[in-house]
Amino acid sequence: MKRVTRSTLLVGGLVLALVLGLAAVSSASSSGGSLPAGSSMCSDQARSGTGAAVSGIVSSVNARVTWTVTAADIAGGPETTILRAVTDDVTGRTVAAPHAGLVFYRVCLSNTTTSPVSFFRVFASPPAGAAGALSGIGPTSAILGAGGTVCGELISRSGHLTASSNLPVTWFVRAYNGDLSILRQVRPLTVTSTSVDRVIGPGAYAYLDVCAINHGASTATLSMQFA
Repeated sequence: MKRVTRSTLLVGGLVLALVLGLAAVSSASSSGGSLPAGSSMCSDQARSGTGAAVSGIVSSVNARVTWTVTAADIAGGPETTILRAVTDDVTGRTVAAPHAGLVFYRVCLSNTTTSPVSFFRVFASPPAGAAGALSGIGPTSAILGAGGTVCGELISRSGHLTASSNLPVTWFVRAYNGDLSILRQVRPLTVTSTSVDRVIGPGAYAYLDVCAINHGASTATLSMQFA
């Protein structure tokens, strides 16, 4: 019998998350990458009138990273922390609405360990049938130490990419086939800069996402968004 490892489960889970997310890409905007010690990232927001489901996992078993889920009354507005957990995996947790009406949720991960961690499937999503349900609101953001990477902002076919950083980082856009395989020979964008403001696509691909890599020696504060 083939031995099932955590890596196998992570890869299989990531593929499943991509299948579900890309089939209805507005329902979730998954994030992944690698965070050096002391780095952090936050997903984009999900809107719901009835709480939210949480997803997020790191590859290191029992890594004591810190997750928070925040709530805001308006998109991009002041946030309140409604869940905090120190664990390697928060997938499947739910948060209740802090009050009646529409609330904007997002998930943040802080690497509070002493080693780099790889992370996958970081997002908040509205429950099925939730009032006012909408995902993929606003940017994916990060405080990214030297050598760190963050990817996210899955979209269908084309979109207007805006991204910014206090320091030059390398931004690159990845293209996917309809079967979710990465088109490694296709790179719609690769640029090292402090900002991007460009329409990407459409092209001979089905989906896009965007990544940022910090090749510098200092910590970069960045955000990126497809609209």
